[in-house]
Amino acid sequence: MGKATLLNLLRLKLKIALPLLGFLAVINGLWSGSLLVLVSHKISGTPLPFFNKYDWLIYLIFVSVSFVLTYSFNGYMIKATLNFGKEMTLQIIDKLRLSNYESYLHMGEAKVRTVLEDVRTLESLPGVFITFFNSLVMIVAGLMYMFWLYPKGALTIVFLITVLAFIYIYRNGIIEKNLGAKRDLDDAFMRFFNDFLHGFNMVKMSTKRSDSIYLGHISENRNKALNLSIKAGLSAFGNELLGDYFFYFLIGTILFVLPVVFSIDHTVISGFMITLLFLMGPISILINLMKNVIGYKIAFTRINEFNDTLTDILNDSDVLPLSILKKELPVFESLSIDKITYQHIDEKGNVTFELKSIDLKIDKGEIIFISGSNGSGKSTFINLLSGLYIPKTGKIVFNDLIVTDDNRSQYRDMMSCIFSNNYLFTENYDNFNLHTTNKDLVELLKKMKLEKVIRQDEENNRIFQNLSSGQQKRLALIYSILEEKDIFIFDEWAADQDPEFRKYFYENIIPDLKSKGKTIIAITHDDAYYKYCDRLMKFNYGEMLVQGQVFQQYTDQL
Repeated sequence: MGKATLLNLLRLKLKIALPLLGFLAVINGLWSGSLLVLVSHKISGTPLPFFNKYDWLIYLIFVSVSFVLTYSFNGYMIKATLNFGKEMTLQIIDKLRLSNYESYLHMGEAKVRTVLEDVRTLESLPGVFITFFNSLVMIVAGLMYMFWLYPKGALTIVFLITVLAFIYIYRNGIIEKNLGAKRDLDDAFMRFFNDFLHGFNMVKMSTKRSDSIYLGHISENRNKALNLSIKAGLSAFGNELLGDYFFYFLIGTILFVLPVVFSIDHTVISGFMITLLFLMGPISILINLMKNVIGYKIAFTRINEFNDTLTDILNDSDVLPLSILKKELPVFESLSIDKITYQHIDEKGNVTFELKSIDLKIDKGEIIFISGSNGSGKSTFINLLSGLYIPKTGKIVFNDLIVTDDNRSQYRDMMSCIFSNNYLFTENYDNFNLHTTNKDLVELLKKMKLEKVIRQDEENNRIFQNLSSGQQKRLALIYSILEEKDIFIFDEWAADQDPEFRKYFYENIIPDLKSKGKTIIAITHDDAYYKYCDRLMKFNYGEMLVQGQVFQQYTDQL
């Protein structure tokens, strides 16, 4: 997705409209100028300088052509406007899915949601632009007619309009600053609101926390946003009022100043007044659209910032659409971790956590358990192992193939992961066969003791998910097995299970997967079941202890 600008929008999305827009500008310019000439000469009683006998026909032709062309063009613009929002939304989501996982974590859900709000703001831009453009053409036509009547008087009017324009530009800068600050507050509000929704159970568990998130953050944020909105609204209203009364000033200038300064006759004054009345509509439209223009400018800026953020940390392996990466990696035999390191860095560039150099080889069919306290580096290592994080140093070797930007997507496709915060999709995006006729699914449901719990949507080939957290993890495990991958990664899968099923997981499910040649890497704190793994790794303050050290510590504890 390139820079979001009005020029790119018109060039890329409105290719057919641009030539038509130019033609419409010519027609509207001729129509506006001809209308002024016709009305002015009819009111003053002077004949037209050309085709005076057919003035009615000229009028009728221009009205008819303008109507047909405007109707056709606006019909096209309705389609273009609706298509524009869809294309912008899809471009953002497409680039987001092609970015690396770290970029998403840096941006956060709130920023993604608010940039989509910016897209919705821009959906009205094409139609507003045409209104803006037509008004501008009519103003130019009116000023040209004034120059034709009396150049010096027209220069005076242009000078006054220019002064008004500079005042508007200055005041709009203030409005834009206030609206930009409000937009920042909206970003923060979305973040607070996401915390409120996703952590609602935690909000209910503490009146202090509840008051803090509502009174100290959400309410305070909305009050500040309201104050900025009021300031911007009053400034915008001031602009509109200034524009309205500016017409009275121009009328006074034409009626009382121009005749004295330039000694012009009443015919020219009449022509100027008719032109000014003609321009009141287009100029009012431009004034009223200025707030929209400011909103569009802010939206363009935010979308570009979002785009730059994605581009700066984009994973090069995902630049191409994932669907065209047809080349698969060979059958898994071994996985080597060669001196990989990683650092978590905050927004200020400070290192908040460092995973120190790790060397490890995993062979096909192994069961490896990983233990360690919170913050010791277990999940960071899993994210590196799964290809979600990119090592700062070192390398990962799949069989004899080094994992690089060119094959990282295929590498991730070799694994099935269930994370500690695992999310079950509401739709069957993997296109599993979830019908009751699938014998493998029926068998898995029995093994997971879900056959009497789940409800299957046969028509839409999906499973309803009104399940407990433990049952959701079991359903996630069924989906994971249905993927038929060679490597399984489980991050504290058994933590949500009751003691009976926890035991069943370690004593039956994992050995069954091993018997089928699957490789399992699992983070677990269930030390009573460590005997079911081939190797036990422990993380401590960013370091991974070798197998012998771990078992020695485990034996000493017993």
